Amino acid sequence: MRLSEVGEFGLIKNMRSICPIPGERILLGIGDDAALVQPRPEYSLLLTTDALTEGIHYDLRYVPIDALGWKSLAVALSDVAAMGGFPVCCLVTIGLPSQWSVEDVRSLYNGITRCAIRYKCPVVGGDTVKTRSGSFINVSVLGEVRSGKEKRRSGAKAGDLLCVTGELGGARTGLEVLQSENIPTSSYPHSIARFLEPRPRLEEAGELIREMETTSMIDISDGLASEVRHLCEESSLGCLVLEENIPVSKEARLWAQKKGELPVQFAMKSGEEYELLFTVDPNILDRIANGSSSTKFAMFSVIGEMKSREEGIKIRKGVEIHPLTIAGWDHFHGFGGGG
Repeated sequence: MRLSEVGEFGLIKNMRSICPIPGERILLGIGDDAALVQPRPEYSLLLTTDALTEGIHYDLRYVPIDALGWKSLAVALSDVAAMGGFPVCCLVTIGLPSQWSVEDVRSLYNGITRCAIRYKCPVVGGDTVKTRSGSFINVSVLGEVRSGKEKRRSGAKAGDLLCVTGELGGARTGLEVLQSENIPTSSYPHSIARFLEPRPRLEEAGELIREMETTSMIDISDGLASEVRHLCEESSLGCLVLEENIPVSKEARLWAQKKGELPVQFAMKSGEEYELLFTVDPNILDRIANGSSSTKFAMFSVIGEMKSREEGIKIRKGVEIHPLTIAGWDHFHGFGGGG
């Protein structure tokens, strides 16, 4: 059924039937002019928004609409995780061309709803508009963080260790495999899943902050190399990255080698990873290593050390130290930089 057959209000009824029933703190959800949310004392509000546009962030020739729905919410939730918070609710605005069907929209909202239920972030409203060509999705998330406990990019100190959760390179591998016409997707299942339906590190962020007292944090959306620079710039510091410590997924290594690229450099330019890059006092890590903490948080790797601003942003490859010139994704320049 075409959207023109049901109209805007019929479409809203469809979306309302898919979205989960709001929690006890959502006093009023979809259906009125605005949602009503009950704030909590001793908490600060987090507000973030992310837009995905067809042809730039996704291609419907190889991105299932259901997965697109999941991803559109997940990328905004990753920002909340990077601040050390938890989501409360979200607003979804979509722009759709006339050739979309009601079934397409239902599939999109099924994906959004799966993510909303998984991370306890109900959809409480939004907007729907018509576009002349192509589609877009914008998700705004309202989150909370205990007052004074938020994690910023600007909190790192010289001597802090630079760490990253998980493994890198999978999202870029998944994208490039999907874009390839002669590569069986079954050969890279984990990478494709990582690209299509990323997992925001909300639980991991909470455990890292609680157990390790992280000093700064950022999520990896534009590539590790770019996020290292952002963190250094906001903290007015330099850093030394240890190339041999950068965790690269097995599938990313295989794909990079197949392309004739160096796996670590390939992974450092991989955007949409949504892992956490963070800094921590080395004494905290010593305490954990000595068994004085019962933490069970996700795998992380120590990939460097924060330095004074005057020492610059550098990377050590074996015994050689060079300026970090690898660049990540830039919306108006694409991938850039050298080795």
